[in-house]
Amino acid sequence: MEKDYYANSIILGTFGMITALPPALIAIGAPMLDNISHIKLKLIVLQIVSSIGILLGGLSLLIHFSLVVVGLFYFIISVTTTVSGSIEVSFIPMIFDQDEDKIEHSVDLQYFLGSGITVLIGIIASISLLKVGSFNLLLISFISAPLGIICYINIHHSENQVGLNGDENVDLSYFKKMIKELNQFVTTMPAFIIILFEAILGGLSGLLMDLMPLTMKEIGVPIALFALVSSVQKAGDFMGGFLAPLVKMKASNFFILDYLVSGFCIYLISFNLPNPVRLLLLLVSGVVMGMSGNVFEKLMYRSYNVGDVSSMHALTTSTFSLFSVIGLFAAWIKVDTLKLWQITGIVTIVFAVLLVLIMKKISQKDI
Repeated sequence: MEKDYYANSIILGTFGMITALPPALIAIGAPMLDNISHIKLKLIVLQIVSSIGILLGGLSLLIHFSLVVVGLFYFIISVTTTVSGSIEVSFIPMIFDQDEDKIEHSVDLQYFLGSGITVLIGIIASISLLKVGSFNLLLISFISAPLGIICYINIHHSENQVGLNGDENVDLSYFKKMIKELNQFVTTMPAFIIILFEAILGGLSGLLMDLMPLTMKEIGVPIALFALVSSVQKAGDFMGGFLAPLVKMKASNFFILDYLVSGFCIYLISFNLPNPVRLLLLLVSGVVMGMSGNVFEKLMYRSYNVGDVSSMHALTTSTFSLFSVIGLFAAWIKVDTLKLWQITGIVTIVFAVLLVLIMKKISQKDI
């Protein structure tokens, strides 16, 4: 006999933690990621496992298997996606023979298309749920899942069949490799401080977006307009992805400007302003935040050696996940959402000032 699923806060929270766990723990694999050989083959295998997980997870939903089984497939998908994300950052330099200009152009294209596709998929998914139903939407996901495999197969490159670090770390124990990776991660300035600031602000801004319906209720905006507010924020991301290739300034200078602009916008949204003005401020903050993802990834490639970029990406992913989880727990704190907007704005502006001081200190050391 078929049974229906009834979602509640515990179930949604559990599935959220299942998604957050692999990114939070990927740092454990950092010492091994930079010495992976046959990267293209590994990425194809991971994509196959992910596709199987999507297929079996979807079928489990359709035939109403236990949510424990669904959660297991959900976890497998999260693990494969997280691991392939860190491996892929070292695959991109291989494809372009470590040509910095080509790598940065690929980042530009990736973020522009990524923003556009995210918006497009959101629209299609909304229409599909209304017009074709969840069953047909699952069928579409089954068909689209293996597309990544086809893309990887058609990429031709000259891969060094040993890890990018060669034999440099072969004789080191796991513990010594981890200490080495962590030391490089926290001592590379200003990359580490920007990663730390971005992780903290990512957790705070993610919390603000999660609490947006409560914020709208608090300021007297009908919840029915949530789709409009969400669209404005996504439009900002898309515009940011489109404008990001025009950014030619140093990453540190960009993030100072980013924190000042987005910080003031977020802070002002909490004031008693006309709602169209609030939407404009949300759009502006969305634009600069949309640009920051592009600049951030370029910063990773510029700051770390190609042979270390996978492990650095893993450590960065875990740092971001840690503060995202902290942000979720912060939702339990009894604070008015408008106060959270003010606090987030102030923290963002403070980070801009701190980054100015840190960059000044670094420049003095270089003299």
